[in-house]
Amino acid sequence: MAATDLLRSGLERFGRRDQQIARYFIDHAEEIPFLSAGEIAETLGVSGAAITRFAQRVGYEGYPHLQRVIRHDLRATLGMKQPGGRDSVVARFWASERGNLETLQDLPEATLLAFARAIARAKQVWVVGARSSYGISLLAETILSSFRPGVRAYASDLLLSRPEQLLDATPDDVVIVFTLRRYSRATTRMIRALHAQGVQVLLITDQGASPLSKIAHQSLHLPTQGTDVLASLAPFVSVCTLLASLVAQELEGGHLKQAETLNAEFAVYEY
Repeated sequence: MAATDLLRSGLERFGRRDQQIARYFIDHAEEIPFLSAGEIAETLGVSGAAITRFAQRVGYEGYPHLQRVIRHDLRATLGMKQPGGRDSVVARFWASERGNLETLQDLPEATLLAFARAIARAKQVWVVGARSSYGISLLAETILSSFRPGVRAYASDLLLSRPEQLLDATPDDVVIVFTLRRYSRATTRMIRALHAQGVQVLLITDQGASPLSKIAHQSLHLPTQGTDVLASLAPFVSVCTLLASLVAQELEGGHLKQAETLNAEFAVYEY
């Protein structure tokens, strides 16, 4: 039985304080792998020892043990799934994509404009992602570079292996970070490091509980309903394209004309 199911089944037997703690674990299961006992205790207004004793009362060695079990449960449910039957894979795929794109229309225009202004005004734009999110980072770098200089994509794990690159970061910079469950530990570490140096964090993530939500200056949560096997990346592509258009508007075209002149001069394209 999953740890949260175990806690849910015992709610009626728990005392008032244990019910409060158990409900927090149930309602915030996706955040637990990234929270210390002290952080949970502070949120609930109890002592760190109360969190430890609760974990022991429900059958675990302590909070770290319960945290590990919850992390394991999440990995089992949030990883890639085995494909189902063939019959309606195509129909389900297009139905989910339509649903995602319709949901995107509910994103507040003011939030999108604030993202674009932050990107347009930054000295440097760091674009960070891991695994499939890194592919989105490369796309964002490509289209944003058409309108402004100083945009560079970084793979989280490679950036983590060369932390001296953080010396280039300034409070005048922004970092656009893409996260998708399962959230990359390398991404979390690097974005926290950039945040500590005063870099403005623009988070574009799925509808889960990203560990970076608490430190992000601005956030966009995108629908990622996909097929039986994979989450959809289409909403990320659409939002990147829209943000690039808004940045271009903010910059009144930016250096697009000069960039196109250079493309022609160096015969970058066949036609």
